[in-house]
Amino acid sequence: MFRKLLGIAFAATFLPVTASAASFNSATIRRIIDGREVFIDRREATVDDTADRGQELSTGSSRAEVLFDRRALGFLGNNSLIRLGDDCFRLDRGQVLINGPKNTCLGTKVLGIRGTTYVLSVKDDGSYELAVLSGEATVGDAVETPENENTPDILSMYPTLNPVIGFGSSAWGSNSSGESLGEAAGLILGDASVFVPLSQSMGNNLLYSYSTASSNFDGAWGASTELGYKWFNPDNRSISSLLVGYDGWDGAGCFQSQLALGGLWQQGRWQFGVTGGIPLDQCANNLGFAIGQVGIPVADVGDQSITLSLSPYVLRGIGDSYGGGRIGLNVPIGDQVTLSTYGQYDELLDTVVGGQISYRFATNNGFVNDPNRRPQRPSSPLPWQASEFNTGRPMQIALNRSRGTTPTQPRTNTTPIANTNFNNLISEADTIVRLKAGEEATFSSDGVLLSQGMMSQERFSQLIIETMSGQNLLPESNVINLIYQQLYGLPDRTLLSILGSDWLIAARTPYPRLRGANNLVVPNNKLPKEEDSVEEPEEDIADVDEPEPEPEPEPESIQLTYVCRATGGNPDFPYFTGGTTGGTLSDAIRFQTTSRSEASCSGRGAGSEGLEPTSPQFLT
Repeated sequence: MFRKLLGIAFAATFLPVTASAASFNSATIRRIIDGREVFIDRREATVDDTADRGQELSTGSSRAEVLFDRRALGFLGNNSLIRLGDDCFRLDRGQVLINGPKNTCLGTKVLGIRGTTYVLSVKDDGSYELAVLSGEATVGDAVETPENENTPDILSMYPTLNPVIGFGSSAWGSNSSGESLGEAAGLILGDASVFVPLSQSMGNNLLYSYSTASSNFDGAWGASTELGYKWFNPDNRSISSLLVGYDGWDGAGCFQSQLALGGLWQQGRWQFGVTGGIPLDQCANNLGFAIGQVGIPVADVGDQSITLSLSPYVLRGIGDSYGGGRIGLNVPIGDQVTLSTYGQYDELLDTVVGGQISYRFATNNGFVNDPNRRPQRPSSPLPWQASEFNTGRPMQIALNRSRGTTPTQPRTNTTPIANTNFNNLISEADTIVRLKAGEEATFSSDGVLLSQGMMSQERFSQLIIETMSGQNLLPESNVINLIYQQLYGLPDRTLLSILGSDWLIAARTPYPRLRGANNLVVPNNKLPKEEDSVEEPEEDIADVDEPEPEPEPEPESIQLTYVCRATGGNPDFPYFTGGTTGGTLSDAIRFQTTSRSEASCSGRGAGSEGLEPTSPQFLT
């Protein structure tokens, strides 16, 4: 008698809270896939249509995503039907996945959940199959109903990314000057980066900023920033991204700057993208470029892949275009360390090799902030709040117990559950079936337990693929991934993409901004020579536009002709003839001068032996 009175007293305490708990009155269609066969009371429905309490929501060959009063999300399978009630819905046909506090009627029993994602199916004989993917579920005559103020908007429960800071080092070298790679010019830089999510919505859209800075601490430095947008497409589980950015770096005698543009599409970890740089400076050695990229996953490392990239590219500079190719390898080491290396060749830059090592860490205890991951509750200092007392059943209190008396506990075949608000009073005969993540059970059409056990890895994987493939990510997709890893180990690529693991990694991984790979300039020895382009035109202009004046003609001087004649000696040889002896006047050599005083016959002898001195004799 005392126990019944105590149970009524506890129930009376809970009644006001129960009255304030809101029931689920509507189900709004958010998305339809695989056709258009979704109906409300057998009439075709479209996205944003709402089924209210007492109505039926059904599908044909299509599947639908449903929002229950913004407190729970459901994925209704094909050929399925649910009927909305006051405090629960009833699945009459097919299959449904529920994420959030949405109770379900199983015959005369009620399926209550707490922080749970579960899959409920109806067999041909009317029995039920219940599988819990995360959280905890109970089936019994009592209904666990969360209070209004403790039930958040389910659409606000998606995981978000935290800001990320990175440090590392990059290096590159080139033999563009004709030297061997061992003697080639290059740089070794220290790198720093900051990744900041600006806007995140529904777990599959991200607007972000990413900035980097690098320096060799000896005069060479550069910086870049980009604004990007990424989104997840559930139809084919692809991830797309676009970016616009700015790069600036200190060059030899000129500050280089460029506008960066890019886009990337990836599916199944295969990547297809294009990036480019448009020079914004007036430097003589600026260089524009466009690079295509094909990323090939060659080996899995944890929940990521080693990626081999093949990148043809085109360079534009100094009035000409140059084609080339690049090959690279990206190796993730856990979530924080990444190694990358690349090599390329073209006729302008010749051979370039480079690489980077980077370390990244989040600013808020992890890269992902998931509100669905609940920390372990500390043990309560109050005895009556401890788990062994907090069973959800009436409690016996022993008064004036002697030292030798052992307290007794009421026998029950259920495991202890946390204190909750009940819509129905619990009698001693009540039996509650409790299922944890990874368990499944079969119930009769009246809700009586027929079997219960752990799911196999194949069964868990099958349910994920059947119910979540092609659908939007769930708020608890990340938690389901973690539970799968705890139970069975790392999921395969298909499950990781369905559960959003690939999205969370790709979303926080922006384009690499490497100095040697993205900040390109024309080598000095490939620039046009100054004398060829500057001095020669100046000479041509001087010859054409400013001809030198012709010199004024000088007055002609008077030419005097003379011969050298001896004044004595043999009269037959009186003149100098250039031989060893003299001769007559007709044979004499003529000399010219412009001044009589400058005429000279020194060394010009005459006579029979050519030894007689001579003097000038002017003829004109």
